[in-house]
Amino acid sequence: MRFITVPHQMLRRVAVTLAAAMLVFLAWHWGKTHGYHTWAATLPLSDRYSLRDVNTTQKVAALTFDISWGTVMPAKVVHLLASDHVAATFFLSGPWAKQNPQLVREMVKDGFEIESHGWAHVNYSELSTPQIKANIMKTNQVLEELTGKRPTLVRPPNGDFNSRTILAARTVGYTTVTWGTDSLDWMNPGVATIISRVVNRIHPGDIVLLHASDTCKQTDLALPTILRQLSANGYRLVTVKQLLTYGSPNYRG
Repeated sequence: MRFITVPHQMLRRVAVTLAAAMLVFLAWHWGKTHGYHTWAATLPLSDRYSLRDVNTTQKVAALTFDISWGTVMPAKVVHLLASDHVAATFFLSGPWAKQNPQLVREMVKDGFEIESHGWAHVNYSELSTPQIKANIMKTNQVLEELTGKRPTLVRPPNGDFNSRTILAARTVGYTTVTWGTDSLDWMNPGVATIISRVVNRIHPGDIVLLHASDTCKQTDLALPTILRQLSANGYRLVTVKQLLTYGSPNYRG
């Protein structure tokens, strides 16, 4: 009988290849068993990335405001927008909405769109999937009670997301929304900087990130000029859900 001698390096390569294949299979099987895939590359864009803007040639855009803290700036921003009859979307944290029910009801009365900014202001990627769902649904209960409508959009705190957090939000009926243009008002960089970033960077179908928490000291000072210049440039401002009627959603990382 003749024995075939296999070089040690070849055996090692075969073993490594088999081990890698086994890991791939186990990861796939785990994802299938738990109801979602673990590989972002195998997911549709809407399940991998956040909604950033809308594909359209029309000059429409959505101003969005995150609120998590305070009572001074939220009221100022709401009154500025309402006095100019400007549509906008507010992403509210659950605790803030619960502590400020009257202002939330005022927002609804003025026709603003109310969506979710989650509960605890923590990065969703650092939470387990059950914790993400609980975070969103805890806020959902508060907002639905105050507005009479169930929110369907969530802006994750700090804009932090990955394919797992997006899928977790989808399983409880929410689409993850971030932005196309960041005003940087959260950094208090100066009124002129906030105005310039919005007016010069806005584009058809854009979702613009602004804030109305008390930690943002310059948003109300920049907002009147932003509204005037956008109007002069031919832009129509709508809510995020209205924006989605103008074209196909654009999901990006």
